[in-house]
Amino acid sequence: MAHAATIGNLTERLIGSITGLPSDHSLVGSLKDRAVKQLKDSSRGRTNPFEINERFSGLIEKFGVLNRDDLGEALESRLDLLPKTRWTPEFLSLLLQLTDRPWEHSRVESLGQLRRSSIQPAEPTWEEIVADDPLTDDDIWDDVERGYHSSGDDVAVDDDSNSEPTTSTQATSYNEEDFAGLARLHIVQSDATLLHGVRSARQALSKEWSSNGLKVHSELTVIREVLSMLHGLPTYIFDLNPVNSAVGITKRVTTTTASSIVVHDVLVQFAEIGTRLNFIRQWLLGKQSKTHLQSVQAALQQSMTLLDSHIVDLERRYAQPQYDCIVSLVDLRREVEALARPTTRLSEIIARNISAGVGEMSPFALLDLLYEESCIAQMAGDEELFAVVARALLAGLRTYLRSVLDWSLSGTPPSKDGEDFFVCERKRDCELGEVWHEQFALRLLPDGSVCAPGIMQPFVERLYRMGKSRAFIKLLGQQSEDETAGSTIEHEAPDFVSITRCLESSPLISLGDLLRASLADWMATLSPATDLSIKRLLLDGLLRTVKALDYVFLGRDGTLLQAFAEPLIERMQRLPETWDDRFLLTRLAQSTLGTAPGVDAHCINVGITSGSKVFTSRPFLQQLDRLKLTYAIPWPVQNVTRSKDLPTYTAAFSLLLQVDFAAHLLRPQLFDIRELESGCRDLARGLQTALSLRTRLLWFLDALRAHIATTAATLNHELRVQLQAAEGIDAMGEIWANLDKRLKSSLMLSTSLTPIQSAITDILRLCESLADVWPLLLNGAASSEAVMGVLEDFNKTLSFVSAGLRGVSRAGGEAMLEALAESLQYRGG
Repeated sequence: MAHAATIGNLTERLIGSITGLPSDHSLVGSLKDRAVKQLKDSSRGRTNPFEINERFSGLIEKFGVLNRDDLGEALESRLDLLPKTRWTPEFLSLLLQLTDRPWEHSRVESLGQLRRSSIQPAEPTWEEIVADDPLTDDDIWDDVERGYHSSGDDVAVDDDSNSEPTTSTQATSYNEEDFAGLARLHIVQSDATLLHGVRSARQALSKEWSSNGLKVHSELTVIREVLSMLHGLPTYIFDLNPVNSAVGITKRVTTTTASSIVVHDVLVQFAEIGTRLNFIRQWLLGKQSKTHLQSVQAALQQSMTLLDSHIVDLERRYAQPQYDCIVSLVDLRREVEALARPTTRLSEIIARNISAGVGEMSPFALLDLLYEESCIAQMAGDEELFAVVARALLAGLRTYLRSVLDWSLSGTPPSKDGEDFFVCERKRDCELGEVWHEQFALRLLPDGSVCAPGIMQPFVERLYRMGKSRAFIKLLGQQSEDETAGSTIEHEAPDFVSITRCLESSPLISLGDLLRASLADWMATLSPATDLSIKRLLLDGLLRTVKALDYVFLGRDGTLLQAFAEPLIERMQRLPETWDDRFLLTRLAQSTLGTAPGVDAHCINVGITSGSKVFTSRPFLQQLDRLKLTYAIPWPVQNVTRSKDLPTYTAAFSLLLQVDFAAHLLRPQLFDIRELESGCRDLARGLQTALSLRTRLLWFLDALRAHIATTAATLNHELRVQLQAAEGIDAMGEIWANLDKRLKSSLMLSTSLTPIQSAITDILRLCESLADVWPLLLNGAASSEAVMGVLEDFNKTLSFVSAGLRGVSRAGGEAMLEALAESLQYRGG
């Protein structure tokens, strides 16, 4: 009855507001009866409460998207305080239908103007209820079957189902056609007390969240905070450490669609990603002194810009959706993790490079780490990571190759980043004869490796020689082909596009092999004729020098050597105290040895080493050691020979000079026999022994001279052939050093053959001893026993020399020594 009175009152007020008629007008009563009857008899559909809740949730999220969080929070808090009745969905549905862009017209300040009415509505009386709906109808007390059009509520249904059936309903309760009645018999009433524990736990948990500051937000709001944080912007949920740019969570939040634990874990993962991205941003803001690191910074900046654009696309998807999408924080984490994975991996590489020790770290450690990561990403098939890391690697490598290009084309180390270049200028003002080996040197790290990226290690030696060749050509006063052409050739380093194209066409080629092949091809285009230019400029002068040394030191023309030796012996015999005038001896050598073809007489010089002078009747062999013949060779050739004085050739000339002097001492003895008397048998036996010794000594000297001439001719021929086939100064230097070592060993001038050399010197002194004994033997002042002693010494020394040469040849010595040992097996008469 109260419900009918309320409907009547509301209907009367509705008629008055629509028609404007006063309540005492005659038409109001008829209109009211018709309207109330129509409301009672008309059927209507119930409002879906779940749809109303979803529409309000969508409206709250829309407030957040449109930056009206104040309206969203106010609406959400008031919906929670709204009492839950069966008519609440109806009220809310009406409000939704009456809304007109509330985000533009509504203000939170207007809520403060709302006041609760102080006038209490009057309770209806029975007179008013009976007056609106009289109880005079005849069928008012009949039983009515409640159905779809029933105006009773759910409580009435429940009460009726639990009541005892009346007399009028007992006959129809079990009628098979009365489905509603049959359904009521099978309804099981729920026990409301079963949910008391759940409700109490929820209330306790809600109190705990409130005490811990846990705040509920929509997922769209949290996503907006996350995306802002990934951009490096300050947010409400996340906190940014100003020292290391680490991201932390400052507010404990949750969402209506996920548990607080899940939301917290997801936010922690977002914070880790944001920390690594901020680390990259902070590193990009730092100033790098090395040019290759600046290029790596530029490449990483491009990657960060691309990542920011992807994050903007995610923001646009939620702010201006073009299609229906699910707002999910977990799905966003998956997408962001996939997008930021290459960049976060780069942050780990940079952090590893920074944490390494500065003293032990190579200046190109970051490039080496990027190269290793690129190879790993390629082998793992991670195309996204490979694209980002390889772009940074090749950007830094290309910048580094510019300084390498300048060194290869100019022969000058770069002024910028010179302390990190693989070439250092060791001696700026070194002598020209040492410029190739002493001016520049490879810069080494503490571990012994060259200061260069790991990928460049196989090419360092070649680039080092290429730059030195350019500097050497400049000192020679020559121009390279690039300089002659006006530097019209543009050299470029391999770029990422060409390598990517090669990888697409041949995916089985590894990045390392492709880089090495590209660098090799690039180096071939720098200056393919550099080594040939050096060879062409040096070879002619070097071969002339070899020919001149053969004439001056090794007696290629025996007449010239004899023309120098005979005046020297005559001067030593005639002026034993003043024979060692180096100016006169130099003039003598220039006038004799300097007349050979290809020999520059002004380059010949004779020096006398200082020492005590012990004058004897024939101090030839002792004094000849003080004479040092030298030949001034051009400074370009000195860079090949690594010496100005050529000590091996000087020692070989001294040996030849001693052999000639010894042979000269033995020549006049044959003509002295004519002065002897024919009756002295004892004297004849001594002379016979002396002549036999003289013959054997002359045989030994001839064999030794032939060995020197043959060895010199053979080795000089090999030297000329190998020099013509050499490539570059280093190869020429190795050939020269090898041939010089063989010459020293073949002529028994090396320190390992000192005993054999001393034995040969003893035999030469025996020639001098025989020359001293011969006049005494002729005058009868010496007996044949003295000559026999000299002969025995010769036989012993010769056996020692022969055995020593055979031992050296068996141990892998030169073939010329074996030939000399075989020739000395013949005793010479």
